[in-house]
Amino acid sequence: MPKPKKWTAADFEVKASSIVGAGQGLFAKVRLEPEDTIGYYTGEVINSDQFHHPDRPFSAYVLWVCHSHIIVGEGPKANYTRFINHSDVPNAFLTVSSRWKSARFEALRVIEPSEEITFDYGEDYWEKDELLIED
Repeated sequence: MPKPKKWTAADFEVKASSIVGAGQGLFAKVRLEPEDTIGYYTGEVINSDQFHHPDRPFSAYVLWVCHSHIIVGEGPKANYTRFINHSDVPNAFLTVSSRWKSARFEALRVIEPSEEITFDYGEDYWEKDELLIED
């Protein structure tokens, strides 16, 4: 098997998601092989005190790497990976390293050009929605 490739923003396109109600999505412009790096999740890095500060604006693009490294994936420091939407049958996964303070998306399987990139957000993501429904 050839060595996995690392792709860049030029290899993807942001456009209307194929998932109803999801807004924008990230689509491949090239064929991705399993284990290829789609990209690193980037954004403003804050710590847990900053995250819990009452004046911090809400963001749906928050990724906890560890208590001292929380990535808010919107604004000028964010990149194309913030447009990767949820799926129960994802074609990508997220590897988070508290040691290296990074979060990297990789292809789980072959992803064809024009296919939307998705990953499973996990159960914790949906807990807030469940709380809102109970109100």
